[in-house]
Amino acid sequence: MDYEERITCFIDLLGFKAAIEQTLEQLNLRTALYKVIHDLDPDRLLDFVHGEIPYVTPTEDGTVTASPVKTVWDHDHDLKQEIRRSFPLTITQFSDSFVISCPAYNSSSCSLLLTTIYLINQMFFVNMGMMMRGGISKGLLIHEENGALFGPSMIEAYELESKSAIYPRIILSPSANQHFSSLLSNQNFLQPIKTSFDGHAVIDLISILSWEGCNLSNRNNIEVQLKAIEKDILKNSPSAYPKIAYLLEQWKLRTP
Repeated sequence: MDYEERITCFIDLLGFKAAIEQTLEQLNLRTALYKVIHDLDPDRLLDFVHGEIPYVTPTEDGTVTASPVKTVWDHDHDLKQEIRRSFPLTITQFSDSFVISCPAYNSSSCSLLLTTIYLINQMFFVNMGMMMRGGISKGLLIHEENGALFGPSMIEAYELESKSAIYPRIILSPSANQHFSSLLSNQNFLQPIKTSFDGHAVIDLISILSWEGCNLSNRNNIEVQLKAIEKDILKNSPSAYPKIAYLLEQWKLRTP
């Protein structure tokens, strides 16, 4: 078994323990948490991100049309497996953490990895009012579906999350950031990657929600949700206030 050069993302849900405690008394919260974790099951998540890949088909007049591949593979079961082989992406979810990785030199897989990160952040924010912190590295890794997960790249991604991120943001290692910049010709996927006040290349919730690829267009709803999180933190976990303060400041900087 050999290591593979991979891009590795480790992300951790903030406030998960408090949310679990609240679910003991609040059925609606328990239901919402179940739904979002159910919808983000690795296999369903892969179906979603792979299913949005454009599938080009010729028409009778000689032109071509593009539609999401998921509209086709319902009638072609081999196509789903072919898509997964061509655009490999591996996702492991355990408790309040996700590990997402892909071969470093498959540009399409790298784009899908970023899309997956953006999607997970949006879903937990919209459905649960929860924030995330994480790290992205480039290096050697073994990551099997429902199997082994280890390597220097995993350690680096975890340490970026636990020691450097501090705020609800995902820090990219210098090598990962440079790799994305040089590999991805579609700059749209790179829009949410920003340089933070402390010099790190980061992705945060606000940069994702400000991204043109984000389908959450109601800015008032975003602000209401941020304010609700702020109120809850001030009431239940005042020591965690710097986390929401960071996002509120980013929101102020990035909204007209």
